[in-house]
Amino acid sequence: MGFKLGICGAGAFSRAFTPLFKAHPAVDEVVVNDVLPERAEERAAEFGISTVHGSLDDLCASDVDAVAIMTQRQLHGPQSLKALKAGKHVYSAVPVGQTLDEVKAIVDAVEETGLIYMMGETS
Repeated sequence: MGFKLGICGAGAFSRAFTPLFKAHPAVDEVVVNDVLPERAEERAAEFGISTVHGSLDDLCASDVDAVAIMTQRQLHGPQSLKALKAGKHVYSAVPVGQTLDEVKAIVDAVEETGLIYMMGETS
């Protein structure tokens, strides 16, 4: 049984991960969102993705099981926390957050929800 993954951020960095996520045998479907709708649509067309969401809020309200945060570093903490609080597992590019308070909030959310948070070192 696979799962549905939402990619938050359709920029150059996520472009390298999208084919990997799509090829993973445990991933049934990949969807995408970006603050620039035209970029999300472009990435969707490039990788054969049929669903595009207009915002992280829309992505979190959808039926995705997990969210991959591929946005600017200062957004990782708040966006990861939002996804966890929405009941989604989270994979995030580095860093986890910008402050210890952001990191603690994510740890607390994982403990409260039982969801998985994973930070991916990509170097």
